[in-house]
Amino acid sequence: MSNSYKYQQNTSLIMVRCTRIIAIYHISVVLISWLMVTSAQEYTFVNPVRFPYSPTGSPYVGTFVAVAMPIDITGPADLFFSFNIEASYGLPENQTEFQYPPLITSTRRFLYNLLESKINEYGYQGKDCLQRAICEAAEYTTLNSGVLGDIVHIILTPSASLKEKNIDDYIESEEFGKKNGHCKKYKKNCPLSILNLVSKVKNYI
Repeated sequence: MSNSYKYQQNTSLIMVRCTRIIAIYHISVVLISWLMVTSAQEYTFVNPVRFPYSPTGSPYVGTFVAVAMPIDITGPADLFFSFNIEASYGLPENQTEFQYPPLITSTRRFLYNLLESKINEYGYQGKDCLQRAICEAAEYTTLNSGVLGDIVHIILTPSASLKEKNIDDYIESEEFGKKNGHCKKYKKNCPLSILNLVSKVKNYI
């Protein structure tokens, strides 16, 4: 029997024993955690192995994802390299934490309000710049220009969703861009072109 074969056999046996020791250690930690007693009738269940970052004192839901990759070795043992990702989210403890009436869906008007407030933070007129962006999106459509182009098209096309209240000005901007082929009406009120920040117009022959 060669020395290399003996070395591989001894290494495999050592790995098997180490794997068993690690497994016994983890099982022991779990059992000890579950047996922690705070009083005669009250039990505190703690599991630092599965959810070590979970919030304490409140209900929660956790997501645990582990990825294991096998390592190519010789011998009877199996060796894996693994890592995990965990996220915990707190749950409501009382019915009063819910909003009534519940928010079923967000409207386009709500989305445009958010965009306008964000544009205002940069020192521009939010509504005027948003109307210019809608007009330019209608003048040079971004549809079928990839995932980002389709998302921009949906956001900057008011007629793409059901008709809502208080968005007539935005629909007018869209129709103006389609009909006239330019957006001079809105450029004088807003020097910023939002579409130019993320796109470029090219002529293909």
